[in-house]
Amino acid sequence: MSQDDINLTDPAFFGSGDPHAIWRRLRSEDPVHWTEGRLAKKFWSVTRHADAKFVLMNDNRIFSVQHAGANLPMGPEFEDPEASLFTQLAQSAQQLATMDGQPHNALRRYFSTRFTSQSVNGLEALVRNVSDEILADILPRGTCDFTTEYAGRLPTAVIAAIMGVPRERWDDFYLWNNMMAAPEDPEFAMGTPVETSTFGVSNIMRSVVELAEERRGAARDDLLTALVQAEIDGQPLTETQIGFNGLMFFAAGHETTRSSMSVGLLELLKDPAQIEWLRANRHDPAALRGAIDEFVRFSAPLTHTLRTVTEDVEVGGQMMRKGDWAVIWFHAANRDPAAFSDPETFDVRRTPNPHLGFAIGKHFCLGAHLARLDMAVMLDAILGSMDQIELAGPVEWASSNLFWGIKHMPIRFRAGSQITSSQAAA
Repeated sequence: MSQDDINLTDPAFFGSGDPHAIWRRLRSEDPVHWTEGRLAKKFWSVTRHADAKFVLMNDNRIFSVQHAGANLPMGPEFEDPEASLFTQLAQSAQQLATMDGQPHNALRRYFSTRFTSQSVNGLEALVRNVSDEILADILPRGTCDFTTEYAGRLPTAVIAAIMGVPRERWDDFYLWNNMMAAPEDPEFAMGTPVETSTFGVSNIMRSVVELAEERRGAARDDLLTALVQAEIDGQPLTETQIGFNGLMFFAAGHETTRSSMSVGLLELLKDPAQIEWLRANRHDPAALRGAIDEFVRFSAPLTHTLRTVTEDVEVGGQMMRKGDWAVIWFHAANRDPAAFSDPETFDVRRTPNPHLGFAIGKHFCLGAHLARLDMAVMLDAILGSMDQIELAGPVEWASSNLFWGIKHMPIRFRAGSQITSSQAAA
């Protein structure tokens, strides 16, 4: 058993180690690698862009997301579904992200109307208002924890508002989600990692079900109402399906944006010339879109995804057998020199940029348009209202191999002349 394999299956390593060095080695020397780490079940690590794309494009045919869920157990203690609520749910095919076939297609069609480009564009005023409120708090101070106070706070508020979660419960949902996503991180610990995860998952699901039940007699124009009105093959969703899909919407609704914006700004601070180019082009939607794609490529907010092989298949020169696990490491695929020129360089003008940060195929990120809108508003606001941005302390990374990203990034800045994002867009 190699140390690299152990590290890839150890969330604590991601808090202080360098997984990119492992992914570079694997992609170069053994791109479809049989991984014998801390988990009882071994798996194939897929690190090349072309192989990752092949797996994702063959969802529901050669690869299944519902056989064992969409992610690796976070540690040996999470492998037993009787011990881990999250693992039990992940393997139950009760959530859109962990469904194959017709149930997935039916539920995705139902919810997709709320996340089309046109529907999301109608939310721009909401997003800008949230941004303005946050900026009014942090700009006069000239300093903030960018990740928690802006990159995480804005998308949390936006998805919570879209769902219909009362404002006084937003902070609870944010904490519970961190407990679920990074249960081995000491900052979020409440007992053992399994106990921490279970506490976070159960509280989000219980709250979602309680709030959704209120909509049965008083429908509103929000996602919680949509959850209680949804059907699969003519049957309403169960409480578990309502709770678990509500958890998915909340987690996916802010994780991508929080991670991408934090990593993107960190890279911009290393190359001020790119900030100035963006400042000069901030009224060009194509320039902002290109920058956002590079933010997502470089950060790969979802660190990995898992598929179960349903029939023998050759991938990257290796024969995967029925029942094997195939794990796509998005960071590795997004920095594959066969798919990207100079892939280790962060370049907001990169084109083309066929990143897999939002996945591809049947499980392409349902909220990609919303994530792009959140990031466009934030990037525009940063360029218009913050000058001389610099780090004001150490950057801290989460101990998670599922949502590996920045958890704290203190910055200082000089407030610019355009104080709010709505003013900046005027």
